[in-house]
Amino acid sequence: MSKSYYPEERLKLIFKKICDVGKINVNYISEEFNVSKSTARMDLSELASRGLIIRTHGGAILLDNNNITEKKNSDKESDEEPVTSNVAITERIKRNQKEKDAIGKLAASFINDGDTIMIDGGSTTQYVAKHLQNKQGLTIITNSYRMLEQLESIKDATVYLAGGLIYSRNGISVGEFANDFVSYFNPQKVIIGIDGISIKSGITVADANISTVATIKQKMLEAGTETFIVADHSKFDRVCLLPVAPLSKVDCIITDDGTPKEIIEQISSFGPKVKVAILE
Repeated sequence: MSKSYYPEERLKLIFKKICDVGKINVNYISEEFNVSKSTARMDLSELASRGLIIRTHGGAILLDNNNITEKKNSDKESDEEPVTSNVAITERIKRNQKEKDAIGKLAASFINDGDTIMIDGGSTTQYVAKHLQNKQGLTIITNSYRMLEQLESIKDATVYLAGGLIYSRNGISVGEFANDFVSYFNPQKVIIGIDGISIKSGITVADANISTVATIKQKMLEAGTETFIVADHSKFDRVCLLPVAPLSKVDCIITDDGTPKEIIEQISSFGPKVKVAILE
């Protein structure tokens, strides 16, 4: 008897196969996962709607900016293959701590008393939460259960936590339930962390095994009136496997003074304001 899969689990395996070989067809999905061809087509349509693949007649191919066999591009970005994995948040939060703290402090300065904000789980966004402690009357929506203790300690804040599939490596909830939850809100400001920022590929994440990490970030960006990316200098000129959004979809990027000025100028020309936190 063939093994049965939950829909999100099946999508993950289909996407992994596409990443491995660059393409897939409906017949393969139907036979490999013991589902109807109609279900196979719907799975591919779902992956395409998340911006992960391109549908073709009878199947799908990997997006050009996801192609793990492509090693060069015309924008003189890194010749290395896209980053496809990430270390656990418990390790990432220890890296570049001074830079992340300065970024968090600057990001918090853009939040006013009474604002409704949406903030995702990440090593840098946790430093943003740290510097929100003196704000009043905030409404906060998040998918980070690791951040919950910090957010609950903010005086008179109203906190909404998204449910869904627990991704313990990042300390967040993801999946369809989480996506639907964040789409319900219309926050004034959205703050998300990211794994890679580049001129050609925009903002990207490295969690290849959990594609919905990218999807919930997309949903958050769509929900917000004003969108902020918080990222230290190590994230720039770096392309990861899963695309989240082009630079034109971001209002402001907040980074530290270790980010090269030429990169800041290039990114600013694509639309986002770039604010630089100076280390004390």
